[in-house]
This record gives sequence, structure tokens and C-alpha cells, in this order.
Amino acid sequence: MSRHIGETELALFISDDLNLLRRAKVRLHIANCDPCRARVEIYRLDRDRLRQQASELPPGVDWDRLAAEMTANIRVGLAAGECVASRAKKHLKLGWQAAAAAAALVFLIGAALWLNFPPADKEVLGSAMRQLVGGRSHAPIEEMGPVVEASATGIELRENGGALKISQGTLRPVAVSVSAQGSASANYVDADTGQMTITSVYVQ
Repeated sequence: MSRHIGETELALFISDDLNLLRRAKVRLHIANCDPCRARVEIYRLDRDRLRQQASELPPGVDWDRLAAEMTANIRVGLAAGECVASRAKKHLKLGWQAAAAAAALVFLIGAALWLNFPPADKEVLGSAMRQLVGGRSHAPIEEMGPVVEASATGIELRENGGALKISQGTLRPVAVSVSAQGSASANYVDADTGQMTITSVYVQ
């Protein structure tokens, strides 16, 4: 059996909107196809019901006037939609302006804090930021001054091309910390005795 006729084409068949050749093909198909014939019967019943309801409308209905009112209502709806869209655009513009103002305020506060930082702290913080952004600084150690660093093996102090490393042998620190003022601490715990050792280095 050939494939079924589509719903749209069956509806057009019922409303006599198919050309003669296609109408003949659909008529031949539904004569031999029970599912399509059942669908056509449902469409016929719907069409008859609509005709009956249309005949029950009050006499003298001005269809042209109803169509004009419907068109006017559609235009009002479209105009209202444009007003809502322009209002949403206005709110979006205000949102961008508020975000720009907030960014400017954050920048001003950051600049004020930076200007009020002690010079030594500024230098240490600037060096740390350069290392974070671009990796380890390429400036010679002599130019950077003393640098203290805490790692998983201990604390290291570097200055003038030399380095001093402080560790607890094979013990690894359980916590390390570094401050912007140039100090570093490492906490060690001896597994046998449970004693804690805190090693701190301060750079002046």
C-alpha cells in the first residue's frame, strides 16, 4: 500500500481546494485506505458542524465591519508590543550605564587605596602582581631587593643573587602563608611526637 495522504491535503480535499488531477488521486487513495478514509470522514463532520454553527449566527451580521475591527485590534496589539520592546531597550541601556558607573567607582576606590599604600607594601604587591600576570619576573634579583617565598619544601629568602632556604629536613609543611609586607611562615607537625614547629621569616 502506498503511504498515507498528509493531513493538510486531506483537509484541502474536503474543502474542494485541490486541483482536478490531485483530487482524483486522493479520491482513489481513500477508496482503498481505511485510515485516510476515516480521517476524511472526521474532516467532513467538522465541516458540517461549522456550517451549522455559521447558519445559527444572527442575521444581518456585518462581516466587513468585524474584519475592520479585528484588523484595528491587531494593529493596536502590534503598537503595544513595540512600546514594550522600546521600554525594554531603555531598561537595558540604563543597566549598561549602571554597570559603567559601578566599574568607574571600583576603579576610583582601587586607585585611592593604591595611593595610600605604604611605598614598601606597594613595591612588594606590585612585584607579586607582575609575577602572577607574567610569570616569574625577569628583573635581576639585585634590582628586586629581598624576596621571601614559601613553598611545599619550606621557606626561601633570596637577595643579591644568593638564597637561604629554611626547612625541617624531610618534613613537609602542613600550612604556608605569605604576607604583602614581605613575611612568610611554614607550619610543620612531627608525626611521631605531634609537636608543631612554626618557622617565620620577616624581610625589612
